[in-house]
Amino acid sequence: MIAQAPIKMDAGVRRQKSLTKTLRSLLIADDNPRYRQALRAFIEFYRHTHSGWFEQIYEVDRGCACVEIAIAEQPDLIMLDLEFLADNESGLDIFDQLKQAGYEGKVAIVSGHDDSQMIFQAMKSGACGYLLKDRLTTQLPNALKAWARDRVYLEDEVTTRFFSVFHHRSRPPADMADALTNRESEVLKLLVHGASNQEMANRLYITSGTVKAHLTSIFNKLHVSSRTQAIIRAVKTGLVMIEEAEFEGR
Repeated sequence: MIAQAPIKMDAGVRRQKSLTKTLRSLLIADDNPRYRQALRAFIEFYRHTHSGWFEQIYEVDRGCACVEIAIAEQPDLIMLDLEFLADNESGLDIFDQLKQAGYEGKVAIVSGHDDSQMIFQAMKSGACGYLLKDRLTTQLPNALKAWARDRVYLEDEVTTRFFSVFHHRSRPPADMADALTNRESEVLKLLVHGASNQEMANRLYITSGTVKAHLTSIFNKLHVSSRTQAIIRAVKTGLVMIEEAEFEGR
């Protein structure tokens, strides 16, 4: 047997792999059994080629059950239908209940509608993405990769509708930018452009702990409670200029 020398991995590749998380559990929340079956089949196929992914898959058809399972099992990802016809509840209402109950994982909103206001409200609530049901199979592979790296995913058309809302919203007080330090402004810009905490630390030559401290201060000054909300506030207020093509998925 001929011994092979170990393959050296580029430092950038190693860093990228270390930043990627495995999503080990999924909760599908939808009152349409055919949709749940189709999505589960896709996920089952996906995990055959991605070791460790979605070792546990839960399904619910009611909003109250979604909250119960989410709190009890804390799945890494919830794919939440926007329209719960059985309960006459909006997925965004259920999303609020999840946050109030203490769910700490990711929530992706899935819908059959591409309404700009609903997309904006979903992302404002802290969703990690907004996927359209009729394009789910083409969007999902890229979306899963983005979510595994703690990034937001929006496909091209959804991104366009998302940004269209910003253009018709009034800007808050101009002194908001003055409240941020130069370093906080740099961190916020990197956040908007999809950088993880470790990537920010590497770019700015500071520690991850310092990045977290800056983010906490930024959240307080922008009156937000999550990375997604900070991104939305930064773009909406003009604190950071971003082109649509810079969102994950383009």
